Amino acid sequence: MARDRKDLGARKFVRVDLHKPGFLIPAPDAPWIECYILDISDNGACLDVGDLAVPKMFGLSLTAGGEVRRVCTLIWRRGELVGVRFVSARELRQGNAPAAEPEEAFRKVHAD
Repeated sequence: MARDRKDLGARKFVRVDLHKPGFLIPAPDAPWIECYILDISDNGACLDVGDLAVPKMFGLSLTAGGEVRRVCTLIWRRGELVGVRFVSARELRQGNAPAAEPEEAFRKVHAD
């Protein structure tokens, strides 16, 4: 369920509850690992990855066939949950895919 824009607090993007399987792609030639996409926004997502080790930058397929993919950077981790930010093509071309400090980013993302 999407939140109303005025109810976002410090957030810039509306989150949408998704609750569907996705696939983490740790490296270009690595096997895809199933995860669970809890919510998503224009800027990132919250994933349930279990006890999986997650690299700082990775791919995320939103569909089983890989038709919809995003490059992600890890922002925070709390147990089995991780918060990721989508990296734009422009950032990738310029080599500017910053990752925030996990604790600081977690506080910003969850500030209500």
